[in-house]
Amino acid sequence: MAQAPLQQFYIPEDQSIYLLSQDDARKLKEWVALCRTQLEQLGYRRIELVGKGAYGFVFAGVSPDNRHHVFKFSRVTLPQHLQDRLEEEAFMLEQVVHPRVPALVAYQRVRHQSILVMERAPGLNLEEVSLRQGRLSPRLVVHIATQLADILRELRRETTPAGAPRKPVVHGDIKPSNLVFDARDETVALIDWGSSVFAQLDARLQFVTANVMELMSDNLQQTNARLGDVYFIGED
Repeated sequence: MAQAPLQQFYIPEDQSIYLLSQDDARKLKEWVALCRTQLEQLGYRRIELVGKGAYGFVFAGVSPDNRHHVFKFSRVTLPQHLQDRLEEEAFMLEQVVHPRVPALVAYQRVRHQSILVMERAPGLNLEEVSLRQGRLSPRLVVHIATQLADILRELRRETTPAGAPRKPVVHGDIKPSNLVFDARDETVALIDWGSSVFAQLDARLQFVTANVMELMSDNLQQTNARLGDVYFIGED
C-alpha cells in the first residue's frame, strides 16, 4: 500500500497549555486539531497526542490497514543541525532489526520540518507503570532484564543475520521511560533512538573499524557515548 505524503505541520514554541496565555492556548488547541484533521485525511483513526518536548511533538494513530504508528514532528523553528537529528534517528533506527524494537516506517522532510513515522509499541512505558503500580516484583524485573539483554546482544553484533559486516549500535539513552511494557504478555520494547550512534569501541575496548585509514582518523573517540543532552553517573 502506497504511503500518502504528509503535509507540513506547524509546531508552536509553547510546550504546556497550562503555562500559556489564553490566546496561545487557543492557537495550540487549533494546531492539535489541525494535526488530527491532517492525519484523518490520510486515513488514520484513534489519533492522540502522546508526547512533547523541546524538539517537537509526538502523535499516534491507527492506519487504514490497522497498523499502529507513531509520528514525530520537529519544530519548524529549530536550527538546521537540530532538524538533522531526527533524520539521524531515522537512519540509526533503520539499522536495527529486532522484534522488540519498533521499526521505522518512513522519514520525510516537508519544507523546513522533519517527520519521522515508526511502528508503535503496545503498552505503557516503565516509568508510568512504576508510578501506577509501585515497585515491580523481582520476578518481573528479571524477566524484563532478560529481554533487554537480548536486545543489547543483537545491537553489539558485528555481522548481520546474513553474515555481512556491520558496526555495533549504541542506543545511548536506555531508561524506564524508553522501555514500553505490554502487560498482556509482559514484553518490553526499546524506543527513542535519538541518542543512538555506531559504536567506536567493542566489548574488549578495541576500535570497531578494521579500516587502516579510519584508525588513523582524528574522528575516532575513546568512548561510545554521544556528546549532547544525555547525562549519566559513573564510567561511560
